[in-house]
Amino acid sequence: MPVFRKLFPAERGHYRDHLLRLGVSDRYARFAGTVGDAVIDRHVARMDWTRTTVIAAVERGAIVGAVELCTDRTVWPDNAEIAISVEAAHQSGGIGSVLVRRALTVARNRSVARVHLLCLAENRRMRAMMRRLGARQEADGGEVTAIVELPRPSQYSLALEALEDGAGAVNSLLDHMHGGRALRAA
Repeated sequence: MPVFRKLFPAERGHYRDHLLRLGVSDRYARFAGTVGDAVIDRHVARMDWTRTTVIAAVERGAIVGAVELCTDRTVWPDNAEIAISVEAAHQSGGIGSVLVRRALTVARNRSVARVHLLCLAENRRMRAMMRRLGARQEADGGEVTAIVELPRPSQYSLALEALEDGAGAVNSLLDHMHGGRALRAA
């Protein structure tokens, strides 16, 4: 069972390694097109960690899934975008749903009203997951934008994020103590 936790900017190299391990079809789904290693290198190098939160699923010291939550308060004041990636061997096990649910809680607690996810129209799994989360879907050619409307933050949502952050820290420590390779700053 993976450990779910937020990544630190110093762990960008581990996030890059995860994205580089994605197969051709998973890269295509994640980036809405064919991308090579250099594009992934640039994407991670240019990430603005002041407006991006990355929540990862870590198993035996390696990131096996992640969701990026990106905000830009000047351009998009009450909106955010998410992008998700789960390595092929870990798909269909619920990792993506946990990552997206956690990202929605973080967004809600930052007073984001709407979260957008862009996916390819043929990505049935992603579209089904977003439907389960109550997203409205708008098709435009070969792409679909899923939009989740979020309620205002509450004591419950704030406590949930704090609890999940604490559990992630404790579980990471336990994983490391029991043979997992802890992620180290790159």
